[in-house]
Amino acid sequence: MKDLIFEWQHHPVRIRMIRECSVLEISEDEKIGPFKEGDDIKLPYWQAKILVNEKYAKFLDLKPIQAGDIYKIFHRELPTSQLTAIDPDFYSKVHEDLVEMTKQFKENQDLRLFQEIEKIKPIYRDLVSRRFYKLLQMAAVGGDNAEALQNCSNEEKELYKRLREIFDQFKAQFFI
Repeated sequence: MKDLIFEWQHHPVRIRMIRECSVLEISEDEKIGPFKEGDDIKLPYWQAKILVNEKYAKFLDLKPIQAGDIYKIFHRELPTSQLTAIDPDFYSKVHEDLVEMTKQFKENQDLRLFQEIEKIKPIYRDLVSRRFYKLLQMAAVGGDNAEALQNCSNEEKELYKRLREIFDQFKAQFFI
């Protein structure tokens, strides 16, 4: 799973510079810039996040997750026994957003932000439980689930693969 998070943190995202930025030293051997105000740039997420956090840029395509977004996904998930389509990087994005929101709350003590975090957590847990239950059922039944796996996130596909291996080992051990 760490590989999936690493891949997501390195996928390119678009940002718009909201103020000029000379060369920014990220590490001893890595620098980015210079950038002019108004430039639209594509950078790996982790680099773009530095520019956004330093108030040099804003994300163009990424918006923070909100409780309402997760409610919609959860309610779409409820009435069906099949997994519904989800963003391929859903878990990485939600995790990153929750980490960032928690960090912002610790810095500002904004009550509205705290309330949003507290609204997101339980529905997110319920959504994850519901999807994992369906994934577990799929893995237990086995067979070719290529069509059903199209609706899975990258993280869920990896989990499914591991669950299938466990079930296959169990069956090989105890079935004739």
